[in-house]
Amino acid sequence: MGIALHPGSWLERRRARREADYWIEHGFEGRYRWRVDELTTERERRLCARALRGVLGELDGSLLPGVTPLRLTALRPHAARLEALRARLLDERPVSGHGMLAVNELLTSPGSCLFAECDDPGGALDNVLALLEEE
Repeated sequence: MGIALHPGSWLERRRARREADYWIEHGFEGRYRWRVDELTTERERRLCARALRGVLGELDGSLLPGVTPLRLTALRPHAARLEALRARLLDERPVSGHGMLAVNELLTSPGSCLFAECDDPGGALDNVLALLEEE
């Protein structure tokens, strides 16, 4: 069990990341390159792709439903978009920090089209995919 040497430093890093994420979402990626580098690592991309693989497994019935209820009926017609998003995360072309923030929001926010009522889940998924392409 490790002991934090500088307990304030974790909280400071968390606050700095939150602030950087806000500005990255508003088009200031160049100013927060350190955070963009964190968001776009190969490890982060693989983690998000693995989570999307789980979503796809629930959609096609190859995996048992997880703890978080997905909107399976609404998402099934958009399985190809989810697969395209997963494939984009796994290919070697660079992705934008803003796009990775959008992927994280998609996977973790209770208000995302995966979990909540959404007028156009396909459009929301297309938007996330488009944000990844901006570099």
